[in-house]
Amino acid sequence: MPTVIHPMLATSVDEPFDGPEWLFEIKWDGYRAVAFIENGKLRLVSRNQNELTERFPELKDLPNVVKAKSAILDGEVVALDEEGRASFSLMQQRTGFRSGSRRAAAKSEVPVLYYAFDLLYLDGYDWRRVPLEQRKKKLALLLVSGDSVRYSDHYEKQGKALFEMARTKGLEGILAKKCDSIYQERRTSEWLKIKITQRLECVIGGYTEPEGSREHFGSIVLGLYDSQGRLIHVGQAGSGFDQKSLDEVWKLLHKRETKKNPFYGEVEALRKVYWVKPELVAEIEYAEWTGGTTAGSGPKLRAPVFLGLRDDKDPKDCQFDQKRTEN
Repeated sequence: MPTVIHPMLATSVDEPFDGPEWLFEIKWDGYRAVAFIENGKLRLVSRNQNELTERFPELKDLPNVVKAKSAILDGEVVALDEEGRASFSLMQQRTGFRSGSRRAAAKSEVPVLYYAFDLLYLDGYDWRRVPLEQRKKKLALLLVSGDSVRYSDHYEKQGKALFEMARTKGLEGILAKKCDSIYQERRTSEWLKIKITQRLECVIGGYTEPEGSREHFGSIVLGLYDSQGRLIHVGQAGSGFDQKSLDEVWKLLHKRETKKNPFYGEVEALRKVYWVKPELVAEIEYAEWTGGTTAGSGPKLRAPVFLGLRDDKDPKDCQFDQKRTEN
């Protein structure tokens, strides 16, 4: 039984499509997690190999609803809103904001469940080289859906219809997966993700002075790493905060203040910028990429909105996707 799994990752595409060789799934907006089940015990591990088991104690009964002695499942830990939609905002409330090894303002009363969408190992057999369609059929037979786990169903051929349904219900997007794809522990074009709203994770490298009656800061200054490992400025996000998140993010920024500019090249800002160590990752929603406003300036995010902090993501993983910035 493998002890380490690096999750298979999907490549972004912009438009939904139909195809007989593809199956389509809802894209759940939560924390990707691999579930290791052995001897009646559960171990949950994030895509960055961080232990998540203790953070979600209500999922410890997962082994009781999986008809197997030992298994490895791939899935997503999600918090559902009143309409049954996976809500990243609720996940933020559940996990709280992270400061080093300490978390603050976590709300354990926000329930989570595990949406399982893949089977990687079962009772002595490695399933990673079995075609996806067969893996999912077997997975569906193993699960007893309930309060802690649900099977993430799929739809055959009709990607456009599922995308429109997801749009109507306000979901994040869909995934397209080749029916015969084996499980590859890397990013691949055998799996594709089509997001309804454009989102990405950015590194916070600074903040600007507040304006008017606003407290603490005006905007967070965002960056992405280029192929040479340099942090490049991609814009500022000042919207998306309420008073609570302003207070909590400010505490984290204040602890990381530094006199050293972490960015490479020019930082365009209308107000004074204060630098912070590039240790925090923000989930950002945006309209599109635009060109820089000055000669030599890189692409910028148009209308970025702060959605929350991602303590499950490594800042070094926040990199430019050249194809998307050129669109």
